[in-house]
Amino acid sequence: MQNFNYNAGIIYPNKFKGGIACLATHILNENLSKYKNIHSGVYFIENYGTIKNSDAIIITLQYENDYFNVIKIVNELKKTNPNAKFIAGGPCAIANPLPLINFFDYFVIGEIEGSDIMYDIITGQDDDLRDKYYSKEQKSGILISSDILDIFETSGLSNLELSNYDEETQAEIYYNELLSVIEKIKKENSIKRIYPKKLGLEDYPIEQLTHEEGAYGKAFLLEIGRGCPRRCKFCMAKCIYYPPRYRKLEDLKYIVDEGLKHTDADKVALIAPSVSDYKHVLELCQYIKEKDVKISPSSLRADTLTEELLEILELKSLTIAPEAGSQRMRDNIYKDVSKENILNAVDISKEFGINTVKLYYMVGFKGEKSEDINEIISLTKEIKEKVRKVDVSINPMIPKPHTPFESHAFDLSSKKKIKTIEKELKKYKVSVDYENFNSMIAQTILCRGDFEISEVLKSVKNPNELIKAVDKDIYLCEYDTEEIPWNFIQIK
Repeated sequence: MQNFNYNAGIIYPNKFKGGIACLATHILNENLSKYKNIHSGVYFIENYGTIKNSDAIIITLQYENDYFNVIKIVNELKKTNPNAKFIAGGPCAIANPLPLINFFDYFVIGEIEGSDIMYDIITGQDDDLRDKYYSKEQKSGILISSDILDIFETSGLSNLELSNYDEETQAEIYYNELLSVIEKIKKENSIKRIYPKKLGLEDYPIEQLTHEEGAYGKAFLLEIGRGCPRRCKFCMAKCIYYPPRYRKLEDLKYIVDEGLKHTDADKVALIAPSVSDYKHVLELCQYIKEKDVKISPSSLRADTLTEELLEILELKSLTIAPEAGSQRMRDNIYKDVSKENILNAVDISKEFGINTVKLYYMVGFKGEKSEDINEIISLTKEIKEKVRKVDVSINPMIPKPHTPFESHAFDLSSKKKIKTIEKELKKYKVSVDYENFNSMIAQTILCRGDFEISEVLKSVKNPNELIKAVDKDIYLCEYDTEEIPWNFIQIK
């Protein structure tokens, strides 16, 4: 039996169904498996409690509203893994690690393929990491939490004596002190994201665990590309995974061949921000189809959907994301798709027997008018006249870090807009679903938060408690672009 020097637990902080369909957990496990002295395993919300005496606990932060699960997991596992290093990665860690700075020892700022960054964190000391990843000019890839926490603790921010001042003066003093802290963090801890310039075969998981209960079913996950060539101003994934990178067709064919040999799968799930934007998508899909497995694309664009592609995919339903109802608003948010593109995609789909359409919209964009809301209703009605069933998902726009909309305010009137749309579309037998509105407010607070939110998270257990515990207007209002807490993360 092989003896390992280090044991690492990789955790997806939600249900098995989502975790098994999360490529990040597979990639991370593959990356660590190449080191002979590290043993790693993947865990989920259902079984993380079995991790004992591990050397490293690694949690992927895919969604802000998982933070409440994350904190519970960390607090519990610190008791049973007293010597473990707690490491966070994933899109939320890249975008803004500050809200969870109290709960992790390290944050990986970037993508790990082709690097030894995970190995170095697990096996090295802080000084070793600083020697390798930090220089006088630039820090890269790793945030050591203690570096940030030391700045906050020495700033006096947490123990300002303000009782002798009125509320307005208290707010001014606290705000000025916070600005100095943010500026110091930016000056001393500016961290550049690391990422592979090209996506190849290295660290790609050929042998994947699958299950019928997975979000894609019993599917082999095939990442076509990362980053997006489109211009949507609200999309964080486009920004934090810049520049867009697609895999070579020959590499993808090799991954499909080997993956289906070593993975129990009846389907290949194509992973990319926009699958139909890949220039070799037809040839790739035809190649996969010849393997006698189904194909499930993660997303398709209305303006690049073709008859040839639909014939190969054999979809039962079509999903389109107009995001806004009016062309004026789609132009404002740089959603480069027209009403003609959308209706044409529906018409093409009908030719292939597709009579169910799912539409994704957002409301709450800056400059939005009542006419824009009415256009969502009108566009949906027009599509419903063409097909038997239309389902709508609609949620408020969250001003995400590093996007062109990062400083915009969260629109509290979005709730009323969503209810109006739901009421009108019910008349036409269109189902409308949306997230709990308090959950969306909490997501905004969490993604835009700072050290103060990390302190608050020590004592709250769910979105409602978080909203009650903070002055939410501070996090929902329009931000000054010079004072954004996550400015110390260099994406490009």
